[in-house]
Amino acid sequence: MRRRLSAALGIGAVAIALSGCSLLEPVDVAPEEVAAPEPGSRVLRFANGYEPSHPVNRCGVEPMKEELSAAGIDLRSYPAGQLGSEAALVEQVATGALDIGIAGGSFLGEWYEDAAVVDGAYLFRDVDEFDEATTGPVLADVYDRMAEETGLRVASNWYYGTRHITANKPVTAPEDLQGLKIRTPDAPLYLINFGIMGATATPMALSEVYLGLQQNAIDAQENPIPTIASSNFQEVQDYVSLTGHMVQGVQIVTTDRLLESLEPAQRDALEAAIETARISVRDCIVEEEQQVLAEWKDTGAIEVVEDVDVDAFQERIAAELPSQVPWGDLYLQIQADLATENEEEQ
Repeated sequence: MRRRLSAALGIGAVAIALSGCSLLEPVDVAPEEVAAPEPGSRVLRFANGYEPSHPVNRCGVEPMKEELSAAGIDLRSYPAGQLGSEAALVEQVATGALDIGIAGGSFLGEWYEDAAVVDGAYLFRDVDEFDEATTGPVLADVYDRMAEETGLRVASNWYYGTRHITANKPVTAPEDLQGLKIRTPDAPLYLINFGIMGATATPMALSEVYLGLQQNAIDAQENPIPTIASSNFQEVQDYVSLTGHMVQGVQIVTTDRLLESLEPAQRDALEAAIETARISVRDCIVEEEQQVLAEWKDTGAIEVVEDVDVDAFQERIAAELPSQVPWGDLYLQIQADLATENEEEQ
């Protein structure tokens, strides 16, 4: 880990130096994003890989800008992968080249193994369990230990959506995945999840998936409903099967160094804005999931397959995943704690 961080710091220093000479400009930045900040305000750069219309930006990042301006923070957002992939954003945050980034647990797991647990298949049954665990003490302890070891601080978990499978045939049981080339994000955990579930995982950038499906380079893909819709995968796939194999969040990543550099009032304002955005993004995504599914059922844009044998997939994961990952005991602990809480509530 020290070698990785040291290398990242070296790369970051070179990148910063070269970017001053305009040799590593990742994108054309809109005029308002290079405008001079208001006198006395603190500029914070916030980047993610989602389109501006995605709920993460529309319901989360954009409202934060207005809320933080009153606290003297000028939040500059860079959506749609303008500053790089999730892995690249984490490195930029670690080096100080970026103030805040958004990345999934699988990518944070490359820096601190236990952080990947939130991307374990079938860890959560629904968004309520996701909220319960990601705001609870067990994961708070994981993120504290990660901050001590790597300098990276997870400021919040935002619900990203429940992942389902699209293909040109229904996927109702593990047997339906055999021989199917399914696109996943480029993180090792996805290969483990889908290997257990029965598919052949093919890592690919999200921007390449539409063409890959259209040209039959891949047979299927998996994503939350809002991402499937915003990427128009329903145009090149016949079925969406509601496997619900991952109730997923994305992590808001910064550093204690950055937080400690803020004035106390600014830090409080940032933390409050992130929490308000967490709730807003969750509500927006849940609503969009419901609306898009209803629209697909009504229009027939893609056939919605609901009779999925989810238990069969869950049983495979339960039997094999904990022994194939370094955080298997943590995975089981989170599930046991959630089961206990559910029993107490009943």
